[in-house]
Amino acid sequence: MNKTLTMTIKKIILSILFFFSGLALAFSQEASDSTAAQPVKKPLERSPFESGIFMDYQTVAVPPAKTLEFILQHRFGNIQNGIKDIYGLWGASNIRLGLNFTPMKNLMIGLGTTKNYMVQDLQVKYTFLHQRKGGCPLSIAYYGNLGLDTKTSNTGYGTGYKFSDRFSWYHEFMFARRFGKMFSMQVGLAYSHFNKVDTVSTNDVASISVLGRLKVSPQSSIILAFEQPIVVNYDPAFVVKYPNQWLSIKSGTSPYQNVSLGWEISTSTHTFQIFLAAANGIVPQYVTAKNTSNFWNGYILFGFNITRLWSF
Repeated sequence: MNKTLTMTIKKIILSILFFFSGLALAFSQEASDSTAAQPVKKPLERSPFESGIFMDYQTVAVPPAKTLEFILQHRFGNIQNGIKDIYGLWGASNIRLGLNFTPMKNLMIGLGTTKNYMVQDLQVKYTFLHQRKGGCPLSIAYYGNLGLDTKTSNTGYGTGYKFSDRFSWYHEFMFARRFGKMFSMQVGLAYSHFNKVDTVSTNDVASISVLGRLKVSPQSSIILAFEQPIVVNYDPAFVVKYPNQWLSIKSGTSPYQNVSLGWEISTSTHTFQIFLAAANGIVPQYVTAKNTSNFWNGYILFGFNITRLWSF
């Protein structure tokens, strides 16, 4: 081959190589610049709570996706009878058995059955915001359930009985934060409704709850909860007189505040909580709206929760 032609071909090849290498360099530089321009997502903070159950309450915690959770919740009788029933251990108790499943990340659905009123419940929880290190300061979640009273007789609902009278529901928004490695806190805003109640109860009760957890070892924590119910009276006469104010809200003496103090032991698959509390309802709307025990007058009971997780 002619030496001049060979040199010409080499120059063309080198020109093409230089062109594409320069083009690739330009694109890589642009890509790196655009990547640098995008905000870097802050790393997630560890969950404020080890379990989605916190004595009588829910937390923002949801098990990992494709996880099945079994729950046993037990409330003994009141300690007021003393040694007669071994401080409530042989007194009238309440029990709930439940199963929760997490079909996808941050979403939990579940069902349960409770001894008192033979309540059958369906529940859902979704954590839509997570605390991040140097980023979002809170974890925020929603919890709701629907309860069906299958025990109260038809006559217990009055002459105008309907099947829908047996239903109750509960909504709560939870705001939680982990403060360092040892302390976590949550504030909950909730609303309970019963379609039908007796003459001494109210259909609607709002509440605010505060939960606190202090780790004292890698697996153990001291846990504390307080809930203040706010009775919401729906009075048709009030609505007629004040059409722009459909609610009258007051602090009620009954249902009473619920106070809970306990000890939690957690592993990767189990959580065990033993505690003192006032309410024995277990299902959230029954804890909030039907608590007739005054903790400050010594109406206290022992309770415990056990949860077990299986991953698929």
